[in-house]
This record gives sequence, structure tokens and C-alpha cells, in this order.
Amino acid sequence: MSKIPSLRFRFYMVFIFSLISLVLSAQSSLDQEQIEKLESRLESEKLSENEEGEILLELIELYEKIGDFKRMADRSISYFQLPTTDFSSLISKNQVLKNALKSEEKIEDSTIIGNLHLKLAGGYFDLNEFDSAFNSYSTALIKFKTTDTLFLADTHFFRGQVLDASSNMINAMLDYQKALDLYEAAGDEDYAGFTKAGMAVLFSKYAIYDEADEIREELMQRDLREENWESLGVQYFNRATDLGKKENWQGQVENLIIADSLLRRAESRPYLLLQSSLALSRAFGKTGNLDSQREYFQKAEALMQEVPEINESSTIYLMTKARLSFAEGKYRQAEQESKQLLEKANQKGDFDEYLYGYELLAETQKKLGKMAEALATYERFKSYKDSIFVANQATSFAYYQALYDTEKKEVEILRKEAEVQGLITSNRENTIRFVVILGAVLLIGGLVFLYSNLRAEQKKKALQEKFAQELLRTQEEERKRISKDLHDGLGQSLLLIKNKVALQPGDQTGEMLDTAINELRSIARSLHPMQLEKLGLGKAIEQMLDQIDEETDLFVSSDINLPKDLIPKETELQLYRIAQEVLNNVLKHSEAKALRFNLSEEVGKIKMIIEDNGKGFDFSERYNDFQSLGLKTLKERTASIRGRMNVQSEKGKGSKFEFILNV
Repeated sequence: MSKIPSLRFRFYMVFIFSLISLVLSAQSSLDQEQIEKLESRLESEKLSENEEGEILLELIELYEKIGDFKRMADRSISYFQLPTTDFSSLISKNQVLKNALKSEEKIEDSTIIGNLHLKLAGGYFDLNEFDSAFNSYSTALIKFKTTDTLFLADTHFFRGQVLDASSNMINAMLDYQKALDLYEAAGDEDYAGFTKAGMAVLFSKYAIYDEADEIREELMQRDLREENWESLGVQYFNRATDLGKKENWQGQVENLIIADSLLRRAESRPYLLLQSSLALSRAFGKTGNLDSQREYFQKAEALMQEVPEINESSTIYLMTKARLSFAEGKYRQAEQESKQLLEKANQKGDFDEYLYGYELLAETQKKLGKMAEALATYERFKSYKDSIFVANQATSFAYYQALYDTEKKEVEILRKEAEVQGLITSNRENTIRFVVILGAVLLIGGLVFLYSNLRAEQKKKALQEKFAQELLRTQEEERKRISKDLHDGLGQSLLLIKNKVALQPGDQTGEMLDTAINELRSIARSLHPMQLEKLGLGKAIEQMLDQIDEETDLFVSSDINLPKDLIPKETELQLYRIAQEVLNNVLKHSEAKALRFNLSEEVGKIKMIIEDNGKGFDFSERYNDFQSLGLKTLKERTASIRGRMNVQSEKGKGSKFEFILNV
């Protein structure tokens, strides 16, 4: 009897599960029908932006519900690409992308995943969250495949804009260059032009005007050939901006007039026409043409009705209005508008607008007779301008050192690799001929002969290396002993004499002893670096570089990232001596203006790179003359720690020493 309830229970359970399955199947069919209807509406109907956004959000929810995460991601990207009206809608769009990325592991299409990160980075950029934007762009680069050429190019281009906004000029330019290479490889001339324009703007930002104008001239010639009047007008506008920074007001006016006529000929967007009119009004204010200044300001105010993103509280409007008020003699109004401009520019972090506001405020206060305030404002303007100039100069120098030299060296490396490949091919052909002519017997005899010679050379080389190592070790021990004797013996004696002399006031012997003691300590440190034992290799080299930076005119930049106690003390000492020898050669012979030092740990390796921009030397001519070049000791020390040494140099193009050591 007890089996009957059990059978009934099973029957009920099967019935319930069947009913649930039918309900779910019916719901899935309804969801699929709803998806088809919504997709059909998107394709066939002319919808407003709000209607399209609502349909896309509903589709995203339905695709997530049925587990079609690829389509959910695709529609999330479509929703993000809709026009954005305010910050709240942009935040909402970012949230949709973040939600799609929660299912990233369930999406097999790497291109869609890369695009999710790419669009999310763009959203962060629009919100001025530059760190998050940089991280998302970097992730996108990892997610895209090497075949996604244009997507990779876009990601490098946009990440360059983020780095530009973060004032990281060198890395921004490197990203722009990578984007340009990819666009040109893909044959996309339009976006290659956009990238070059971005590079020109970046050069201008850091006052590298010649390079900016060189790129701009190339773009202008192309635009002229293709009759792309709007793009040509933008290039003239940017050139005028540079001329204004160089205080060439007449040249600025002339280029702005050309830019304005080209933009109007192209029937450009109201935004560009407004920018042109505002710039012309300010430029005529600088040249003292009040009638033209008013005329273009009135044109700008008429255009502002069509450009909601620029209003009376925008910095570009305040710059123009304050300049007009000043020209019209409305000095109190100009003073108030200049202060508003400074406040807004400070919030934006725009250096050029900040400088413009300070300069105009100082001029206005002077006209109002507020001489003390005008002087204080002018001093702030001058100090700020000087600091920007110094920063720009340093950035410009670092760029030339880090980018141009690197670029030239990469070309040289490719050339050398081609030469090596040619030699390999030639040697292979010669070997084949040799084998055919001499035959098997002579080949065997030759191999035996080569083998015996090789063994003899290896044995000879091993003995030479052992002798060199023992010699270096003995030298270091002797240096250490002499250094210790000088410090503990003669140094202590000099200190005792100094103390006795100090008891006799007015005697200059104490100063002479101080000089002698300092020279003795310097000799002791050069014989054996005590700081190496106390601080480790990284800190010891940092001290040596700091001393060079302080005591010479050489511009020194360094990147040292080496954990302490990673390698044996003997190896640390040899690396320190190698660095010391190369740096001494740079100081004595290179006539360099700048030096870059890099010491880092990579996967199983330690890399030390020392580069200078001095006169260099022809390494191919003097390859065997190690003694005269001071390379013999470097080679022996490198061999003693089982490392590799690479030297790259050309006359007039500086030198690069690279030492690689397996850990």
C-alpha cells in the first residue's frame, strides 16, 4: 500500500515539470517574437532618437534574458552610439556597456569585446575620467586581434587623445604614430590625415611650431588638391592659432580671414563658423581694428543660437567679450569678465585661456589705475607663462630624445637586419657550391679540421676569459684595500691634524685640510664605491647620475627599477664599473647635451641601456680597435658576468650601449 502515494507523487512531479517546460517554451517563443518585431521596427521605420533608444534598451534586456550575449553586446554598442544630450545620459550609456561586459566571457567574438571596451573608454573620456579611459583603451588593444587593423588604429588614436589631455606628450605622440602607421597600412587616407592633424595640434600645444607647421603644410596641400575646403579652413585656423601664440597678430588675422572664407565656402557646421568669428574678433582686438572686432563679435552672437554647447559662460565667449569691452573702454566690465574667464579656465585646466585671462586682467587693471593690482596680476601672468615655457622646453627636448632618435635607430636596425639576411643568403649559396665541388671526402676532412680549430679557440677563449676575470677580481680587491687604507689611515690622520689646527683661530690651514680630506674621500670612493655595498646597485647608480646632473651641464634622465639583492655583490660591482666606464666616456669624449639611463629587470633578465645625443663614432670602421674606444674593458667585464654587450653609434647621431645579463 505504501507504494501508491510514491507513484502518485512521481506522477505529479512529472506533470509539474512538464507544465513549467511548456510555460518557459511559450515565454521563449513570445520573447523571440517580440525581438523580431523590435528589430523589424529598427530596420524599416523612421524613428526619433528617443524611440530608437527605448527600442534598443528593450532589445538589450530581451537578448540578455534569452542568453544571446553577442547580440546583447552589439545592441549595447548601438545604444551608446546614439547622440548624447547631457552628462546623465552619457553615464547611463556607460552603465549599459558595463552591464554587457559582465558577460564578456560568454562572448566568443573578440572584435565585439574589443569594441565594448573601446566605446566605454570613449564614454569615460567624455566624462573627463582620463585614467579610466586610458585603462579601457589599453584593454581594448589587448582584446582586438592583429587582423582588426582599423579598430587597433582607432584605439591608438583615441588613447593618444587621452594622453594628450593628461599632458603626457611623448606617449601621446607614440600612440598617434602607431595609429598613423596602421591607417596608412590599411590605406585609410582620411583617418591618416586626422591623425596627422592631431599630431600637429599636439606639437603646437608644446610650442614645437616648426614640426606642427610642416605637418600642417602637407595636409593643406592634400586638401587643396582634393578641394576639401572645410579641412583646409581648419588647417589655416590652427596655423593662425600658432601665430597668435607667437604674438604675430597681423599674420594671425590674415590666416583667420582665409580660414573664415574657406569655412563659409564649404558651408561648414555652425560650430566651426562660430569659432572662426570669435577668433577673428579677438585677433582684430589685438591689432586695434575696433569696427572689424565688433562686426565679427556680432556674427558670433548670431551663430550662438545654433550652437548650444557655446554660451555666454563659455571661456571662448568670455575671452572675446572681455577683449571687446576693453577695446570699447568699458574697463570695469572687462575686469569682471576677465575674472570670470580666469575662474572658468582654472576649472577646465586650459593653460592658454588662463594666460589670456591674466594678461587681459593686468591690462584692464592698469587702465583703471589699479597699479598695485595690475603689477601683481602681471607678475602672476609672467610667472605662469615662464613655468609653461620651461615645461614645454623640457617636454620638447624629451620628445626629440625619446622619439626621433628611437625612430631613426629602428630604421637603422631594419637596414642592418636586411644586410644580415643578405649575408646569410649569400653564405648559404657559397656553402652549397663548396659542398658540390669538394665532395664528401674533403667535407669530412674540413669538418675535422674545423672541429679541432674550434676546440682550440674555445679553450684559448676560456683561458683568456678566466685570466680577465681573475685580473678584474684582483684589481677590485686591490682597489678596495687601497681605498680602505686611505680612508682609515691617511684620512684619520688628516682629521686629527684638522682638529688640532681648529684650536688655532684665524689659521687658514683648516680650510686647506678640508679640501684635502674631500679630495681624499673622492679618490677613495672612485677606487671602491662604498655606497654600492650599503645601498645596492640601483641607488648607487642613482647617486652617480645625480652627481653628474649637479656638477655638469649634461641633461640626465633615468629610469631605474631594480630590486635590491637580486644579483650577487660581485655581479653588482661589475655592472656598476661598466656604468661608471660608459658615463666617464660620455663626459670626456661625446660632447653630448643629454643622456638617458635605463636599468630594469625583465623576464629572467637585467637590462642596462645608456644613450647619449653626442657626436658618436663610426663603429663599423673601428670594430676591432677596442683599446682606443675604451671598449675592451667593457667587453671583458661583461663577459666576466656572462652578459652581452651591444653598441650602436654613428657619427653625429649619438651612441647607445646596451648590456643584457641573464638572472
